[in-house]
Amino acid sequence: MEKYQLKEQTTGEGKEFLEQGSSQEIRIRQQGKPKNYISYAMNLFANGSNQVTLKAMGRAINKAVTVTEILKRKMPLHQLNELSSVEMIDVYEPLEEGLDIVTSRRYVSCMKITLSRSGEGIDRTNIGYQPPLGADDIQPGDFHSSARG
Repeated sequence: MEKYQLKEQTTGEGKEFLEQGSSQEIRIRQQGKPKNYISYAMNLFANGSNQVTLKAMGRAINKAVTVTEILKRKMPLHQLNELSSVEMIDVYEPLEEGLDIVTSRRYVSCMKITLSRSGEGIDRTNIGYQPPLGADDIQPGDFHSSARG
């Protein structure tokens, strides 16, 4: 592919996943640090948000699940998981004459995790629903407070 350059990158099916939602939406990226996502979500809940949505694509999905599990252990949260996929279309333009334009289509997995304090707006009969953890499993605050001295 050294004789081609990426001309455009578009989306096909499932592009509604990529649309920006509310201000309570957090997009998890592969490069981001989980600590930052956790702090941001905790601040949203502290400032009165009842619901926070985490969205991740591809390799960032495992980071979104990790962030969710940590948040659920800090406060009782209802969880709704939704899986989908987005078609990504890459169009490559040749750098040399005589070569054709190449189009590459691939599907990327997507996960949307909705966390809610009260459970309002979450379908509890949905197959992706998880109720809050029991009181024994929740430990609010910093887990490593004794290590700070």
